[in-house]
Amino acid sequence: MNYPDQKAREIRHKKQELRKRQQELLLRELAAEIDRSVPAYLTSNCEEPDSKTNSQIKQWRRKILAIAQFAGIFIAVVVTVRIASWLAIALMVGVITLIAYNIFFEED
Repeated sequence: MNYPDQKAREIRHKKQELRKRQQELLLRELAAEIDRSVPAYLTSNCEEPDSKTNSQIKQWRRKILAIAQFAGIFIAVVVTVRIASWLAIALMVGVITLIAYNIFFEED
């Protein structure tokens, strides 16, 4: 009666070994694929010795351009508001003058 249990146990053991071998094989294949996809050496761009100063100069240029843009927009807005206020004052003076003319100098 022990014979079928022993046979089933043996089959389970062989299945486990087969699964283990398959996993090991899969892991080896994945490791080989990773090794093929990653180069053996890392490449980097050739940088000049004073690249740090170049990057600082570029950073300062960006900051100066941003400040110049802000100043330009600010000046444009101030000039536009000034012109609009002059036009509004001229319009109000014209309307008041027209009303005064109509009241005092226009004949019935």
